Amino acid sequence: MARHGTSPNTRPLLKGSLAGLATVAVMLLIAWAGVAYDGQSELQKQTADLLGIWQSNIDRGNKLYGALERLPEDDCSDAHLKTLNTLVYNDNHITNIWFFPDGDTKAACSSSFGRFEPAHDFGPPEKAQLFRDGRETWYRVPFDKAEGVDSVTVIKKGRYGVSFYQTGNLATAADDMFYVSSVQDPYTVLFHANGNAGLLKQYRDNYGPMFGNVYAQACGEGNVRLCYLTMIPASRIVKQNIGLLAIFAVFGIVTGALVFLRVKRIVRDRHSPAGRIRHAIANGGKGFEPHYQPILSLDTMKCEGCEVLARFEDAQGKLFPDEFVNIIQQENLTWEFTEIIIAKALRDLKPLLAGRPGFKVSVNFFQADLEDEQIQSVIQSPVFAMATEAGLSLCCEILETGIRSGTSIAKSLEYLRSIGCLIAIDDFGTGYSNLAQIKALKPDLVKIDKMFVDDLGNTTDTARGAFVQAILGIASAHGMKVCAEGVETMDQLASLRNRDVDYAQGYFFAKPMPIRDFSLYLLEQTLKEKMPTSGRLAKLKPVSG
Repeated sequence: MARHGTSPNTRPLLKGSLAGLATVAVMLLIAWAGVAYDGQSELQKQTADLLGIWQSNIDRGNKLYGALERLPEDDCSDAHLKTLNTLVYNDNHITNIWFFPDGDTKAACSSSFGRFEPAHDFGPPEKAQLFRDGRETWYRVPFDKAEGVDSVTVIKKGRYGVSFYQTGNLATAADDMFYVSSVQDPYTVLFHANGNAGLLKQYRDNYGPMFGNVYAQACGEGNVRLCYLTMIPASRIVKQNIGLLAIFAVFGIVTGALVFLRVKRIVRDRHSPAGRIRHAIANGGKGFEPHYQPILSLDTMKCEGCEVLARFEDAQGKLFPDEFVNIIQQENLTWEFTEIIIAKALRDLKPLLAGRPGFKVSVNFFQADLEDEQIQSVIQSPVFAMATEAGLSLCCEILETGIRSGTSIAKSLEYLRSIGCLIAIDDFGTGYSNLAQIKALKPDLVKIDKMFVDDLGNTTDTARGAFVQAILGIASAHGMKVCAEGVETMDQLASLRNRDVDYAQGYFFAKPMPIRDFSLYLLEQTLKEKMPTSGRLAKLKPVSG
């Protein structure tokens, strides 16, 4: 049973859907980012080009002032006006030249509009600090001296002013703004020349072309500079690139569907029993916990060893041994699993058994790990050195049902014995091995299967009870110890002791338990051993002082 809100059945669908939707969103975001930044790049170029035209016109006019001041006329004579008209005609960017006889704000005449009676007073110039060479600016100031003209823009220096063709609006921009600002404070307008006065604030507060309208800004050189700001709404970018965005949308949906199927399959596999076991072993055995079942000497009734049994539980819940053992074999992860369990058990037991040298730690080995193809990985493992360092006797248990004809694993067992391991045949009597095969393996211990122990203690002898006696005879003749598994009753224990069985384990003594409970079990055993068997306990005396 899952521990979280979603069940294992719905989790692959949920995660696959989220991954698919995320893929579609990313694909669309990438497409939009591409067209938005491309649109901004084009807008930036156009904005910079238009600002460049303005600045070149201003520079051209600045050069013209010198030629104008060298003219000999100081009135609005026909000859003077003709000269001014000729200069305008020869320059495609100039629309008008104004003449200020006294160098003040009053224009007496212009090349395009002729003489003014009385002189036209432009009033105080704009307080712009853009020009530091004496030039003054009137931008779109009212003018009523010519038919069809209601405002003019004039840049004046000395006695002459110049007007240019209007190039201050970018045709592709939905909104724009000409202004003067400083490098130190680029978002403060020193002089608003033209356009939407609130556009600069919108530009300052925007989060880039991906998350709103597209802006472009171009500024001239110098500490105080002329700037041009333009804007295109996001809706226009979408309309201009609807075909490309549609292609990306289809591609994103197809890719998202493929990601959905892939993630769904991965998550389903990851949360399947096989996927959980693979993940656990790949992560150092996370989820596996060794449990310990005591093995008692029937001579002294003391715990002289334990069998290590693996239990598994992760965020999805528990898997029972008969489930995960089959998976481990199918996935060819037998030694990786065994090595993890041995290492965990040795880390648990090392501090606990410091005063119990020779304590036997029995671990089940898979038959496949003892074959020639795998044995090199086994013998190179550091867990055997760990056991020797901890002073523990590692006992390698192999199932009798796994013993094949011949002695294919005999060399492997001999090597394990040479590095201090004991060899045990587990579930003895359930397989079809013959005595010659058992002798070839030279086991130190045979473990009688629970199915034979169950019949012991009955009032009538059974065939299985007779088989136990035969096993004991074989073991005694070949110097093998015998351990009875699955002891659950006092009658079974008494029968085993009467038959001189060496060791026993089973629920009668203790179930497999985690290390915390096993440590308490050993502590209890130690206290019982030290408890006096006769007489009274000495009285406690108060501590002096």
